[in-house]
Amino acid sequence: MSLADTGVTRRGLLTGIFGAAAAATLAGKRAEDAADAKVRVVRVESPRVWNGEARDPKVIAAMLERGMTAFTGQKKAEDAWRQYFKPGMRVGLKINLLGRPLLYTARELTEAVATGVMAAGVKPADVIVWDRHADHFGPTDYKPGTGRLGERIQTGGRYDAAKMLHASGGPCPLDTTVAETDVTVNLPVLKDHGGSGVTLALKNIAFGCYSHHRQAHGGNCDPYIAEAYQHYLTQTKIPLIILDATKCCFDDGPQPRNPDVIWRDNAIYIATDPVALDVVCRQVILDKRKAAALSDKMRQSRHIETAAEKGLGVGDLSRIDLVTIRV
Repeated sequence: MSLADTGVTRRGLLTGIFGAAAAATLAGKRAEDAADAKVRVVRVESPRVWNGEARDPKVIAAMLERGMTAFTGQKKAEDAWRQYFKPGMRVGLKINLLGRPLLYTARELTEAVATGVMAAGVKPADVIVWDRHADHFGPTDYKPGTGRLGERIQTGGRYDAAKMLHASGGPCPLDTTVAETDVTVNLPVLKDHGGSGVTLALKNIAFGCYSHHRQAHGGNCDPYIAEAYQHYLTQTKIPLIILDATKCCFDDGPQPRNPDVIWRDNAIYIATDPVALDVVCRQVILDKRKAAALSDKMRQSRHIETAAEKGLGVGDLSRIDLVTIRV
């Protein structure tokens, strides 16, 4: 059978061949560009964070505003928040209180985030500040009830067996607070961890939102942390991560009792990629430990690499664009 018999001309055939080849080349180029694309992490620091033993809420608010505009490229903070939140949303602010009384998500930062979310049109009553364990709220600056801005502050500890994570070692039910929200803002603290090496964005979700089994801590919490974070994203979204590095620990975590291992880094970090953020902040802890002649925790924190392998984010430092702003 000839080309004419099939209704296809030689020119049409060649055009199709070259067109397909060009399309394949373009697709390959796009995939290559995507693989080489950098992920942004913004660090905002200020020497004015502290007023004695208390954080200055105005300075924290200014740091967050500058960070959000730098991260999004928007000129106004309100427009930056509107990229992630809109009226009618129910927004959960997942804080970390485990390290109380010495180290936990600063109330000043949580209120600044709540203010930004509300500026995007979210009703105060639709903002839920929460952590899983009721006993972690004392002694802290958080008290269950209605917050200063009208936000709800509440404890978790109730679980939905229908939303079960089937992780390595056994099943883990999800906290029902997650179902009360549409999205989660992840608000971890920069801390060392005796088991997983570090406890940052990934771990704040994996251990802070699930009733985990004993085996979850096995293998330095790997692969449990990556499995839990991956499952969480099938249940809800985490559009924004804001990490508190105003006060941190480089040893004795996640519940430090020794004030000598705590330092004021006077910074916050903003990201959407939990792996990239954890890679950056892990290096901060590793540097502090090296300066104190303590052991390296790179291998111990393998869960970050596992999360990258699962496609949860970028783990290659060369592909992370760390922007530092001073306020």
